[in-house]
Amino acid sequence: MSTAERTQAVVAPVVRHGCRDAAAVVLAYVPFGVTLGATLARTGVNPLTAWASSPLMFGGAAQLLSVQLLDAGANAIVVILGALVVNARMLLYSASLAPHAGDWPARWRWAGAYLLADPVYAVAVARFSRPDRGGDGRVRLTYYLAVGLTFWVGWMGLTGAGALLAGVLPASLSLELAAPLTFLLLLLPMLADRAAYAAAAVGGGVAVLASGLPLGLGLLLGAAAGVTAGGLIGARHA
Repeated sequence: MSTAERTQAVVAPVVRHGCRDAAAVVLAYVPFGVTLGATLARTGVNPLTAWASSPLMFGGAAQLLSVQLLDAGANAIVVILGALVVNARMLLYSASLAPHAGDWPARWRWAGAYLLADPVYAVAVARFSRPDRGGDGRVRLTYYLAVGLTFWVGWMGLTGAGALLAGVLPASLSLELAAPLTFLLLLLPMLADRAAYAAAAVGGGVAVLASGLPLGLGLLLGAAAGVTAGGLIGARHA
């Protein structure tokens, strides 16, 4: 077997696993991505310009804030500073991934920084943290790029679909409702026992019912209710 064939034999399964893992996350992000795209298109900013924030920033929260600031007439400096503040959490993500990416070539670390987003980090760090699945630097890089690019393509498609369908989607479609539903779907693969199911069901239900509360209090109440329910069930069956 040639060197190229050996490389392909190692890389191909990693790419498949990365694409498969990311595809599951993309499906969970359908309600949030489509709703966000529609919300962006309904602002006073040109729909194409609003959608272009997807490849430019690759982050839903920063996109929404930036387009809303532009819609309100904010200048470029305010928009840039706002996006930087919202995405400051990426510094923590980067620090967490640094030990796993230390042996990547510099050009690929730059590419990895661009592809870094909440779901990409969550999927990648879950694999890298497992000694039996992390692999060497090349394997980790291949997996990370497969996850990042798959989610990138999916995110462009979801926000683009939302922007195109903004005129036919109901105006009542709300990010406050889509966000908790998305996070609930992301929890499904982690459900392994009664306590986890109770936490997901109670937390998701409370978050949806309280989605109209200001300042994101619905998600906070859902999280608190979910943790309480999971703790009570877990203690009962301990």
